[in-house]
Amino acid sequence: MGKARVLILGHSFIRSLRDHITSSQDHGYNAKLGISTPEYFCRWHGVGGRTIAKVVKYDLGAVKDFGPDIIILQLGSNDLVDSPALKVGSHLEDLVVLLHDHYKVDLICVCQTLRRSSSEVVFNKNVCLLTKYLKTVLEPIPYAFFWSHRGFWNTKSQFLSRDGVHLNGRGLQTLP
Repeated sequence: MGKARVLILGHSFIRSLRDHITSSQDHGYNAKLGISTPEYFCRWHGVGGRTIAKVVKYDLGAVKDFGPDIIILQLGSNDLVDSPALKVGSHLEDLVVLLHDHYKVDLICVCQTLRRSSSEVVFNKNVCLLTKYLKTVLEPIPYAFFWSHRGFWNTKSQFLSRDGVHLNGRGLQTLP
């Protein structure tokens, strides 16, 4: 049996994390994430500003070409800016079904959307609603699961860059 093919797909967080890892002197990332081990081969596909609709429109070719066994999705932040949480959650659920049924992906991990700066109260409430929705709708789907990022919720540490949206170095270090 060959290596499992893992596609890490999403918005700017994925691009930033990939860039951080590839430029880091901390070689523990490979062990931490299981990148390019005898069991896994990972490919990163992160594009700034990505919404669920843009992934469907522009990125499914990358899914088809790579043929992943596993996809890790980090999406939803850009959608929540102008769409209600339940609509975003429903679109993520539809994407999960599409990836499994049409692209034959065996396992899909949907990662939790991260809160933004404390001044973005409505956005952060929508993040909480989206989290609850996704935990509920993904639970009975045998080929999908919800991943809660640990270390970001009940902490006094500063993980966001000055823009209040993207992760800083400490946040990137904590994310995996």
